[in-house]
Amino acid sequence: MDIIQLITMLIIILTNGLAAMICAKYSRLPLTLCILFWGMLSSFIIPMSGFDTGLRSDNFQDLILFVLIPILVFEAALNLNTKVMRPLIGAILFSATIGMIIAASIAAAIMYYLIGETQGFPWIAALITGLVISATDPVAVVTQLKEAKAPEKLATLIEGESLFNDATAIVLYGILLAIALGEHQVTGMGGVWLLVKVMLGGSLVGAVLAKLAIFILKVIPATSANYTVTSLALAYGSFYLAEHILNLSGIIAVLIAALVAKNALLGLRANKVEIHQSWEFLSFVANLFVFYLMGLVFTFTMFSDQWFAMLIGILAAFVSRLVACYVSIGFGKFVLKHSVEWNYGPVMVWGGLRGVVTIALVLSLPVELHYWWTIQSIGFGVVLFTLVVQATTNPWLVRKIDFKQKLN
Repeated sequence: MDIIQLITMLIIILTNGLAAMICAKYSRLPLTLCILFWGMLSSFIIPMSGFDTGLRSDNFQDLILFVLIPILVFEAALNLNTKVMRPLIGAILFSATIGMIIAASIAAAIMYYLIGETQGFPWIAALITGLVISATDPVAVVTQLKEAKAPEKLATLIEGESLFNDATAIVLYGILLAIALGEHQVTGMGGVWLLVKVMLGGSLVGAVLAKLAIFILKVIPATSANYTVTSLALAYGSFYLAEHILNLSGIIAVLIAALVAKNALLGLRANKVEIHQSWEFLSFVANLFVFYLMGLVFTFTMFSDQWFAMLIGILAAFVSRLVACYVSIGFGKFVLKHSVEWNYGPVMVWGGLRGVVTIALVLSLPVELHYWWTIQSIGFGVVLFTLVVQATTNPWLVRKIDFKQKLN
């Protein structure tokens, strides 16, 4: 992608973002869904104009992982209520690790037995697919919960789980992909150790760089511009060092960096509002790019070729999410003694949208795997279903549930 293509794509995306905002205002659809639809429309119009976007599957994944995700994760972490999250951290980590493995395993079993080896879909393909469709994206749901005045504990559970399970998904995806390509065999305990190592290592990188950023904040002028630049450098620096240099979890590094440096960044009341506004703007632009580009790479061929596999994937994603959420709630309630109510379950299940990470992972599948097209189609189908059906009906579900009622 050269500089002319880059500037042209920037103009196209921002223009379509304005059109999507108008669409969202008058249609009352979620903004992310409107952006996605405009991206899908552009996927027809742009090729007819003869313009080459420069987007390819390899650079699309890097664009999402290295440019957009650090902004989205850092901004989400800044907005997390740490007082609410602290007593829930055990339940969040369980949901994002054990809960996600449960969901991925159940989804894999459903898809394997319904699609099957006869269709060229072996167990390893089912496991990869189950994993990528289990990574959740709370962007639209958290906003809906705030507008509906749902318990902040519920929003924190959903958002915290999503931030951590994205990291789990990326790490496990690398392990499964290596097995699928025959690069090396990973034992059960070896996989667990690798997951623990990259998570703890990413946490250490994020914490160390956050401490360095806090020191820098003490010696530079206390202006909102300086604080925003420092936080931006922290987000990208922690992700790049962990993910690219040290082969650790970049998402965990960014998340921990934001949580550790949060009080220092937002400590000055005079700058707090400006810093929040700066990161809200960056997050909005990142989401605009993500969902527009997501729509741009959708191909309708997969809907005609792989519609049955997509339907099975949607079923598997729902059933596995249902089981994993209620197992996680039960674990938090009975083992960790958290006051997580059973009536949080329906919103956690239905609000488990799929998005950025799912698309980034399925687009990175090597074509040497003969089942890559099936996995990619299932991933796209699940993302589209959750955004079109679940995201639009979730506000109705939130209004119907009495969160003040205690269910034992």
